[in-house]
Amino acid sequence: MEQPASNRRHVTLGVMLGIFLAGIDGTIVSTAMPTVVASIGGLGLYSWVFAIYMLFAAISMPLFGRLCDIYGRKRLFFVGVAIFVLGSGLAGASRTMEQLIAFRAVQGIGAGAMYSIPYTILGVIYPPDQRGRAIGYGSAVWGVSSVVGPMLGYFIVVLLNWRWVFYLSVPVGIGAVALIARSLEETTGNVEKHVDYSGAAALSLGVGSILVAVELLESARAVAGGFLAVGLLGVLAFVHIERSARVPILPLSLFEDRVFVLTNAVGFLSSFVIFAALTYVPLFVQSLHGGPESAALAVFPLSVGWSGTSFVAGRRVNAVGERRLIVAGTVVMAISVALGAFWSVSLPLSLILVNVFAMGVGMGMLTPPLLTMIQNRLGTERMGLATSSQQFFRNLGGTIGVAVLGVVMTIVMHDRLGGIPGVSGLGDLQRTLLATSNPPAGLAAVLTDGLTTVFAVSAGICVLAVGLAVTLPSTTRDSPPDD
Repeated sequence: MEQPASNRRHVTLGVMLGIFLAGIDGTIVSTAMPTVVASIGGLGLYSWVFAIYMLFAAISMPLFGRLCDIYGRKRLFFVGVAIFVLGSGLAGASRTMEQLIAFRAVQGIGAGAMYSIPYTILGVIYPPDQRGRAIGYGSAVWGVSSVVGPMLGYFIVVLLNWRWVFYLSVPVGIGAVALIARSLEETTGNVEKHVDYSGAAALSLGVGSILVAVELLESARAVAGGFLAVGLLGVLAFVHIERSARVPILPLSLFEDRVFVLTNAVGFLSSFVIFAALTYVPLFVQSLHGGPESAALAVFPLSVGWSGTSFVAGRRVNAVGERRLIVAGTVVMAISVALGAFWSVSLPLSLILVNVFAMGVGMGMLTPPLLTMIQNRLGTERMGLATSSQQFFRNLGGTIGVAVLGVVMTIVMHDRLGGIPGVSGLGDLQRTLLATSNPPAGLAAVLTDGLTTVFAVSAGICVLAVGLAVTLPSTTRDSPPDD
């Protein structure tokens, strides 16, 4: 799709606003949540504000990817922004925690579009030799939004009201839509206009149930087992439906393509590790130094390393090569995560921050080339499918990683947590740190045992990612035939 240079700049700006809209949500809401709980209550449901958002984002992503290939990226971008802004407005008006969780589900559906369609648009309006640079810009904007989110959230809560944390999405969304509406010219291509709704429903049931199961692993394992069984049945039903679908939502033939499988596997594994680090390193730092500002400080270098390196990697992907950057990124992640297995209570904060910065650098090195590799492989006509699959598996990896490695932490810390009043698991631990600026004595030592074990497991997962990355082909310019 050829775009005039001036139009392409405006489209890129609109896309960046869309990426910013989704990217800032996680960190800005996290900062506001203590005030939200103080205002409307519901501390026991705290984790579901984030879990339900990620759940609905994950299950809506594949559908949005397929729909934008059929009906056009422009239309679906508008739909995604509209749903996200609607959910944000409703969330800001919530009077109870139950209402907030329900409206976060609506917001999550819109986020499923915002996670994939902006990168799909970039992949279409830029030729293959410029896609890496464009995606690098997008990754940098995502990283910057996650860095400024806590600070912006703090000022909004102090100067205005926590509800404006959600209302902020309205003007940003309107700006993104205005730029895309004015500047993006597109045709929908030759994809058959048929939507595999039964396949989408089965996939949503399967993935949604599995994600609910991993969320309940710590607190209700018997219930989690039931959801896991439903999830596996949903996945089996999805496979059965896709075998006979005229236009499958996710063609099973793609799982015979080495590039598709390997890029999504590396994306899954790297996100499995990095999002667990983003979740649990702040708890460790907060247990040492107290206060939510220390938790924000722990996330800052990782976000800077991720966004800054993504920007550079995107610009250099053609010169260096996709496979080399992906391999280098997984190696850097493996080394930096392995070093985390040697952390102790006496480790200086400066060394912790340098270590997590290196984790972000590794993730930043591989994020743009993973996406450009699969986009180049599947081609323009299936750009939505290519982009949404990568974002879907990354989202899935991050969500499952946080839950599974959280269970690992809980098992390791179980006996010693009993000695800390009011704390019997990770959920209690998070709520305790949320409610006080003075962590209980001995908590940091207990967390050290759990976190270093998580890092040791994560290092093994990173080594597996390295092994998969080195088997990737050096070039992916030839797309396989469409189904």
